[in-house]
Amino acid sequence: MEKSTKSNESRRSKAKESRSIRERRLMKVFGLIAFILCILASRLFYIQLIKGEEYNKRAFEQWFHVIGNIPDRGTIYDRNGNPLTDKIQEDYLTLESGFYLNDKNIDVISKLTDIEKDRILKIVPKEKKVELLIKNYDKALIMDILKNRGAATIRRTRRYDEGGLASHVIGYINKSKNIGVSGLEKAFDDELGENRGKKVGAILDAQNRIIPGFGYIVMEKKDVIKRNLITTLDSEVEKICEEELDKNNYIGSIVVLDAKTGDVLAMTSRPNFNQDNVGEHLESNKKELYNKAIQISYPPGSVFKIVVAAALLENDTIKLQDNLVCEGFEMLGVNMIKCNAYERGGHGELTFEEAFARSCNSAFIQGAISLGGEKLMETFEKFGIGQKTGIRINEETSGNSPTMDYVKGPGIGNVAIGQGTVEVTPLQVARFTNIIANDGIDVGVRLVKSIADDNGKIINEFDDREINRVISSDTSNKIKKMMKKVVDEGTGQRARLGRVESYGKTGSAQAVGLDGETVHAWFTGFFLGKKSEYVITVIVEDKRSGGRIATPIFAKVAQRMMEKGL
Repeated sequence: MEKSTKSNESRRSKAKESRSIRERRLMKVFGLIAFILCILASRLFYIQLIKGEEYNKRAFEQWFHVIGNIPDRGTIYDRNGNPLTDKIQEDYLTLESGFYLNDKNIDVISKLTDIEKDRILKIVPKEKKVELLIKNYDKALIMDILKNRGAATIRRTRRYDEGGLASHVIGYINKSKNIGVSGLEKAFDDELGENRGKKVGAILDAQNRIIPGFGYIVMEKKDVIKRNLITTLDSEVEKICEEELDKNNYIGSIVVLDAKTGDVLAMTSRPNFNQDNVGEHLESNKKELYNKAIQISYPPGSVFKIVVAAALLENDTIKLQDNLVCEGFEMLGVNMIKCNAYERGGHGELTFEEAFARSCNSAFIQGAISLGGEKLMETFEKFGIGQKTGIRINEETSGNSPTMDYVKGPGIGNVAIGQGTVEVTPLQVARFTNIIANDGIDVGVRLVKSIADDNGKIINEFDDREINRVISSDTSNKIKKMMKKVVDEGTGQRARLGRVESYGKTGSAQAVGLDGETVHAWFTGFFLGKKSEYVITVIVEDKRSGGRIATPIFAKVAQRMMEKGL
């Protein structure tokens, strides 16, 4: 019995030892597996998180090939955040070499692009690669054509639109170099082109053909500050001005200022030009590429009597109710300068206030001679005659102020009526008109508000204008009174705005045009709108009468601005 008990205990001991061995082996196996899993997990962590970006980049480079670069520039905006450039996105169908041009594909391409089938046969085989504008976007047709090797689509942003709104202010670029050539594009070329540029690539097969179903991929630089330009322009006001010149096919310029700030709301120049094809204008003699608001200076004619009147009143040379006599002409040496009343024997006796309203040349010549050339020139300098406005466009001209020798001689008669050697740009006229609107204070002019990044954050704000008193408020109020009389009773009656008071001065300036001697029509004035006071200056070339031609344009622009709630 004792022997049997010992035998059972021995068997139990051996079984227990066997289980212990198995458990130790299992623990070793599990430990080994856990160790391997830890190594694999660590490796996976290393590959995916630590080296993931590098490996993804390597893999991407193996099947992605950069084909070219897309020029890119900062956007130019108006004061309200409306884009003046880069407003249109267009889709293009690209066909690489190796694309199979069968009847079905020709039919699809024709439907998408509006290109005749016969022309497609001539275009596609001749080029290694062609880009065709998709005019009729049809997703089903596009998916169908993309099933073919060598076919892809790409979306491009068009820098300029066909209407060319504010084209002379914006200017244009050299597309091949992505460099600004004129206007704001040139003046702010560094800012608009900085950190810009996109690479275009595609997924290609071993024969460098686009794999069906894949298109182009556009890559941009990351983590860089991109700069856009915010202007003071109001695209709605600019559009109104352009429409008013275009509907009559007028050549000339309109400038609109916010009188309180000097901000340029519109700067229109006609004739217009095609920003996408400047070459077609290079041989033209119509000066389409010139911004006539700032690049061309004109004789101001009688609108210059605003400045001359300021000189006479500020120096107490004359008073509003002083009587003068107009016989219809003035003799300066052997030269006769006629008044607009020459044919009817002159205006006769009239006050200085009446002379301003009727734009009497004789009265202003008499006044200028009494004042003298030196005092006259001092006032010209205060009003910025012969000086750039600082509008931040490189092409701006300074116009021309007469020399002291010129005004000390018979030339003073010509200068007194805005003729002779005095020349101004429409922007300069708008500026000196605004001095009167602002009670004798020059607030300057401004076209560019700021530079901002793509998120709208302001990087740099522009407002370095100097505010200066040019004439006394008393003198300014007297000129306002005379400008009101011009509209109510004088040569500017077509500038009336109903219940809204308007002030202005007409001008008909003799000049030399393409076909010899001509007369340009001027009107400059201001009115109180719903949000601010506004200055509008108009010049229409070769139209002789400021009262009949330029003045109604002022009224129409002002009325349409008020209808917009401005």
